[in-house]
Amino acid sequence: MFEQFGNIMEMVKKVQSNVDNVQEQLKQERIEVSSGDVVKILVNGQQELISIQLNAKYLMADNTALLQDLLTATINNALAKSRELNQEAMSKLATDLNLPKIPGIF
Repeated sequence: MFEQFGNIMEMVKKVQSNVDNVQEQLKQERIEVSSGDVVKILVNGQQELISIQLNAKYLMADNTALLQDLLTATINNALAKSRELNQEAMSKLATDLNLPKIPGIF
């Protein structure tokens, strides 16, 4: 009985190590999304915002609403792509480890 518990603990450690490795790889991934030449957003594979670049020629008071809309849309697009990359990486890990698909986790 204790031997089975030891085997389970080893498997849990292996899974956790693999998850940690994938998370570190995702942190290093860069996803760039732009809205023409106006806004450029850079995020990583963990949905962290890395940078925002705005083209100075569009920084005028009468462009405020346009810039706000473009920033919102571009950031949301970048984060969606990051979530997709993250989900693909976790699904691949679950498949590689022969784990069952658990909604919200893998």
